[in-house]
Amino acid sequence: MAAEKASASCKKKGEKKFAAKEEYRLLSSIMGAMNNLRKQSTLCDVSLVVQGRHIPAHRVALAAASHYFYLMFTTNMMESTSHEVELKYAEPEIIELLVEFIYTAQITVNSNNVQSLLDAANQYQIEPVKKMCVDFLKEQVDAANCLGISVLAECLDCPELKRIADDFIHQHFTEVYKMDEFLQLDVKRVTHLLNQDTLTVRAEDQIYDAAVRWLRYDEPNRQQYIVDILAKVRFPLVSKNFLSKTVQAEPLIQDNPECLKMVISGMRYHLLSPEDREELGESSRPRRKKHDFRIALFGGSQPQSCRYFNPKDYSWTDIRCPFEKRRDAAAVFWDNVVYILGGSQLFPIKRMDCYNVVKDSWYSKLGPPNPRDSLAACASKGKIYTSGGSEVTPRSACLSAMTRAQSWQDKPSMLMPRCSHGIAEADGLIYVCGGSLGNNVSGRVLNNCEVYDPSTEQWRELCGMREARKNHGLVFVNQRIYAVGGQNGMGGLDSVEFYDVGGNEWRPAAPMPWKGVTVKCAAVGSVIYVLAGFQGVGRLGHILEYHTDADKWVSCSKARAFPVTSCLICVVDTCGANEQEASSSSSSV
Repeated sequence: MAAEKASASCKKKGEKKFAAKEEYRLLSSIMGAMNNLRKQSTLCDVSLVVQGRHIPAHRVALAAASHYFYLMFTTNMMESTSHEVELKYAEPEIIELLVEFIYTAQITVNSNNVQSLLDAANQYQIEPVKKMCVDFLKEQVDAANCLGISVLAECLDCPELKRIADDFIHQHFTEVYKMDEFLQLDVKRVTHLLNQDTLTVRAEDQIYDAAVRWLRYDEPNRQQYIVDILAKVRFPLVSKNFLSKTVQAEPLIQDNPECLKMVISGMRYHLLSPEDREELGESSRPRRKKHDFRIALFGGSQPQSCRYFNPKDYSWTDIRCPFEKRRDAAAVFWDNVVYILGGSQLFPIKRMDCYNVVKDSWYSKLGPPNPRDSLAACASKGKIYTSGGSEVTPRSACLSAMTRAQSWQDKPSMLMPRCSHGIAEADGLIYVCGGSLGNNVSGRVLNNCEVYDPSTEQWRELCGMREARKNHGLVFVNQRIYAVGGQNGMGGLDSVEFYDVGGNEWRPAAPMPWKGVTVKCAAVGSVIYVLAGFQGVGRLGHILEYHTDADKWVSCSKARAFPVTSCLICVVDTCGANEQEASSSSSSV
């Protein structure tokens, strides 16, 4: 019985498909015949007149495809009985394309005709063509045309296209404001744009640069708008150095008392306490921060192997490094600077090497006291936190230091001494997981985990990991802490597990397609990248990606892994690296 029902169901589906194909063939045949009649001007009852050119058609076809023509031909309008209908302000070639589409359902949209087609399809209410034009333009949005597309979408009532264009403008504003389209905007659109919180910039200095560029482009006619335009610059957020060196020297500002008041308010902001700054309201509200995340790897035992990995295009670029090698160290990124600390050469290294990723410059500061190997480190709210490590035996010490200071302060010790462990900052708390008790060679491998709250300066024990592990990766992604690979007392691990910071339980995740005794990984967005690792007899060949949203691993054949397995790894934000100062760009409009 069930087989008979299934057979009947399949038969009905087959009949529906057959009927649909027959219907399509019939309609295509009818419209094809009508189009041939149109081309021969046979049975045509209307002629569209566009700039003197006559385009014959059938009223019924036009009315069926266009609500505009439906109303024209079915009401008491004069055109309903006229043999000739003049379409003013239209282009003959565009109307011919639209009429051809009505009969054939085929049209070619390209960069030369898309704007005219969209305008005409919108006016004559031919929705399929309008949609094709919108879809075409969505794929064409770039820094040079996004402002024009936004204006066009607004005029022609295309909300989805406008949203896409505006999102692009806001996300890529630092490129957009250097284009001719921006310089040619009217004052109303410029003031509206510069006022947006969602403009993505490296610093407010770039908003100032955009404002001055626009004013200088037609200075005689735009001088009257100086106060209105510069009022959209949030001067308290402009850097102190830029205010004193560039803004104060700008002739447009020097001769205008109202603008000078804005600059002074910006200067005062830098003298206020954080509490007083919050009371300034809108003028100090930050924009969306522009980011350009890379993963930095420093060679450890081979300092000449220092590189960035760009997850956008899977490319590697070299980083110069003048300092000598150090083994078993840690790397932390905070406020444009990578801090490399701990580790040893022949003896423990007391110095902390610092790399400014924006300026591509190196310098040194005093490292933590009692230098040690196999420590872990992270940054949180302006401080570097180091934990554990080994001098002769594992240390339970936890130390912290302000990143801009030379002094280190002791903090409460961990509940258990450990080395070769993982550390991660999540929502202001410091999590440490696993590692080795005793030395890194023969010590007991731990599954123990604990968390430190800097506000209370207290440690608290957490649920242990499902697997004991050391030399593993530990990363925070979407409110989860992932422990990746590493080794236990039996050897390398391919297992992965995660800890939900809202609960107190470790859960399994998809295992890696590779098993290693050391794993070097970092997360950008929702993807964890394993960029280096060692199996004991060989190293990782190609980069591995773990997509946390899908719980899926992918082996990336287009990019080789980092060649040094004893490397240091951290995510850095290179936004602004190698850029010229905004002052130099604003002087060459």
